[in-house]
Amino acid sequence: MDQLPTPPISNLPPFVPEPLPRRPRLAFLLLPGLDHFAQALLDGLPGMTNHDVQAFQVTSLAAFEAALAWTDRPDIDALWFEFCWPPFPRLIGQTDFGGRRVIVRVHRIEAMETSHVADTPWHKVSDVIVVSRDMAARVAKAAPKLERTTRLHLVHNGLDPTLFVPLASWDRYRVGWCGLMTLRKNPSLALQILFGLRVLDERYHLHICSNGGEPLATESFFHLAGRLDLLDAVHIDGRLPPSAMPAWHARNGTLLHTSLHESFGYGIAEAASVGCDLAVLDHPGSAEFWPSATRFGTVEEAVWLIRDAAPHRWRDHVARHFSLSRQLAATAELLRAPALAMAS
Repeated sequence: MDQLPTPPISNLPPFVPEPLPRRPRLAFLLLPGLDHFAQALLDGLPGMTNHDVQAFQVTSLAAFEAALAWTDRPDIDALWFEFCWPPFPRLIGQTDFGGRRVIVRVHRIEAMETSHVADTPWHKVSDVIVVSRDMAARVAKAAPKLERTTRLHLVHNGLDPTLFVPLASWDRYRVGWCGLMTLRKNPSLALQILFGLRVLDERYHLHICSNGGEPLATESFFHLAGRLDLLDAVHIDGRLPPSAMPAWHARNGTLLHTSLHESFGYGIAEAASVGCDLAVLDHPGSAEFWPSATRFGTVEEAVWLIRDAAPHRWRDHVARHFSLSRQLAATAELLRAPALAMAS
């Protein structure tokens, strides 16, 4: 039998099939206890973008590696670190992202009360997101070289107005206060305001919704409540899940907010969305969100605001400026912008 001729040796590179087309992927990296601001984005972003979005609770290195494995198209995929909180800064520093887009959202505590923003290797991050101008300034101050390598985006938080049914009745004498019992939340100021209200009308009561806090803040609060003879006028409504908060706000006439600082103030927006009036301590950055008619600087001003309260004043304000649809649209626009070329 005749021998078949040997085929010529080709100098062409081996054939590598093109990857099958698919949607870009966005891996949302979460930490236990620091995931309470993420769910609305996880639910809404797939419909607002062409991204598949998946949450990864980073409780181990294996969970982080699973997120990297899922985002296996570095040319189109991205990772979103929901907090600038350990171990995320360290993981960012020691990881070769292979061209994947890296996004970090910074919240108040990382920039104000820790060095995490200052210690993050921002040259490996394409985009950092903050929720207020005040926070943008604080991040820029903590990491002055950030702007050389990383885009800083202001994206206001948003609420879904369909979750907040307008209150049907309104109790002007029920004042709400919600938040952790911490010195930053300043609960003792609420007692001084309550005392001023009850000097004028003993029908005023304070209802507190809290998921715990610091011993010093808690002990000093109840000590002052006894000193001012207000123990019978303070009602502890305890821990409530986020799903129960709209109904809790709807039972109050006014939300009293005494915090020394907030990056946004979800509780304020929630209360306004059901129709509560607002009395907000004029903390740094508050004017970006809340009208002057809601803000106070003295006990006397707060008493006057609450005495002059009326229902449904600020629901439209929140719907116009801080809706979830606006937040999702701004985030989608951020994702559509080309990613920066980052160091590995």
